[in-house]
Amino acid sequence: MHYIKIKFKKSFYLVISIIIIIAIFLSCIMIPPYFKKRQICESTPPSTETIIEDLKENSPNKQHPRLMAKEQDFERIKEQIKSDKNMSNWYETLVIESNKIMQEPPVKYDLRDGVRLLEISREVLQRTIRLSLMYRLTENPKYAKRAWIELNTVSDNEKFPNWNPKHFLDTAEMTTAAAIGYDWLYDYLSLKQKETLRKAIIGNGLSPALKVYRKTADADDISTFWKDGNNNWNTVSNSGIALGALVIADESIETEKLAGEILRDSIISIKSSIKQYAPDGGMGEGPGYWNYATTYLAYFLSSFNSALGSDYCLSQMKGLEGTGYYPIYMEGPSGAFNVGDGVVGNISRVPQMLWLSTRYKKTEFKQFALKGNDPMNLVWYKKEDDKNDGVKKLPLDKSFIGKDTSLVTMRSDWSKNAVFIGLHGGNNQASHGDLDIGSFILDAFGIRWVSELGADDYNLPGYFDMERNRWNYYRKRAEGQNTLVINPDMGPDQNVEGKGKIEEFVSKNNQAYSIVDMTSAYKQDAISVKRGIALVNNRRMVVLQDELDLKSLSKVYWFMHTKAHIQISEDQKTAKLTYLGKKLFVHIISPQPGKFFVMPATPLASSPHPYAQSKNEDIKKLAIYLDNINTTNISVVFTSGVDSEGEVLKEWPYPTDLSKWKNGEIILNPIK
Repeated sequence: MHYIKIKFKKSFYLVISIIIIIAIFLSCIMIPPYFKKRQICESTPPSTETIIEDLKENSPNKQHPRLMAKEQDFERIKEQIKSDKNMSNWYETLVIESNKIMQEPPVKYDLRDGVRLLEISREVLQRTIRLSLMYRLTENPKYAKRAWIELNTVSDNEKFPNWNPKHFLDTAEMTTAAAIGYDWLYDYLSLKQKETLRKAIIGNGLSPALKVYRKTADADDISTFWKDGNNNWNTVSNSGIALGALVIADESIETEKLAGEILRDSIISIKSSIKQYAPDGGMGEGPGYWNYATTYLAYFLSSFNSALGSDYCLSQMKGLEGTGYYPIYMEGPSGAFNVGDGVVGNISRVPQMLWLSTRYKKTEFKQFALKGNDPMNLVWYKKEDDKNDGVKKLPLDKSFIGKDTSLVTMRSDWSKNAVFIGLHGGNNQASHGDLDIGSFILDAFGIRWVSELGADDYNLPGYFDMERNRWNYYRKRAEGQNTLVINPDMGPDQNVEGKGKIEEFVSKNNQAYSIVDMTSAYKQDAISVKRGIALVNNRRMVVLQDELDLKSLSKVYWFMHTKAHIQISEDQKTAKLTYLGKKLFVHIISPQPGKFFVMPATPLASSPHPYAQSKNEDIKKLAIYLDNINTTNISVVFTSGVDSEGEVLKEWPYPTDLSKWKNGEIILNPIK
């Protein structure tokens, strides 16, 4: 009996051992690509050989389409157009836009500003996406034929001698267009047409990029800084070039070698710009450039997954999962909080929000994108798990704090008439940034009452010289923002290396506030400068409060830009803003000598006056000027509150010092 037990135990362990061995063997057979990629992305980038192997495994026998979608995806899209209202609406727009393109002549090589081919590259890209998508969805060759006319034009060395690698964004966007056309029209194009387009992709796109990656490029002929950069140039350039490499990689032994090297280098390089999304998805370049960069990042990551079966864990990098919240919170009822060179616009209704929604299972991202109407919506939309309550679940306030990002936005609700405020801390050396630490915006009743001026002409001399020349232009200086200027002169009016730090951010049901330490921006003149902004009185009133402790008696300006008509009260303590039949009141609580006056949005007499900068004629500036100031508290209240006759309030609440805000409540002293 004892012998039988021993024999049973041995047999049992033997069976278990055999099962384990078989399981290990099967896992090695069935899961090696995933396991291999997982190990690679956690240590070193994939080898060129691995990338080509993955391409051949996931897109075998030169299988196209492979960029962002495969044949089965296009079949799904066709079916969803028949049954889904969103898809049918987007498709109707696509038909109209595509048919309009059919009547347009092909583009011509034109550096319209003497520097950039970018407008032409973007036109070719938009036409190619629409026409190629129409071909895939209808199989009507007329759309493919018209797309080929465009692609053949830009592939002709006489008509397009290059894709302007001196300004590499132009090259990257044109390569994107050519790659999508090559891929989505693959079964239409003849061998000769494919060869023509392939040569153009390699000669005008991949070859200049390879010189950049290898560090053999002549900077006079090819812009190179993007390779190690951390801004939109890096994202767009790597993405466009990678798409070009993905579509021609398996055409020959030579293209395998070329594309493999480029794809590997693009994976290494693009990590630099992906890092800017850390830790919470914000971006120092502002929401406009978030849109630009993230569009191309979605092209890149979705194409890697569809063509190669993996993005080698790039989509797992810190910050990307939550980056869809950035456009949502940076957009108020009147448009985006357009910091730096940004523009006001709706940036949450963009197609990459659909891709982000699916990739990170964030249905709230989708709810904003559904309001947009872009052809890429058809590609990235997934109907499953649709919900209509995304906005209701979102908090009203949010902060974004990263290396170059430091800002908060707060709102009364999610309606088009909400009170919405944004306060910027930031980094004065952020790409496309201004000297704008402490700048704020304000929306109410669907109107932008406090505005950011945004970009000036990119071709102005020294516009991108972040050490000195950029700060000669009014729109880039602190005096051109909604912030403070202390002891102005001909030099930069904030420390060009300054950084604003969010010290406090509190969000509660009936109020919210944030405090930014701005001292770094004024270190030459100040011991301490802090700005607090708050939504109080059930989020219907805005309090803006500055507390300054200066090194010596100083001149201090408080500035706020607006498109509204400004009427100053007799005592100069209250300004009534009027715009489109709506009113907003602004009142000085402190200091006692503080008075409002109106200025044009032009440089101070002590500031530089460079020729050709924008005149800002449609903007006025509400200002406070204080002289011989050492320590002061500038407290201003914004409200729609009026008396029974619809005019200015006679009494105003008095907010406590910023030091007392830190208990989590803005205490308003009795109205006085």
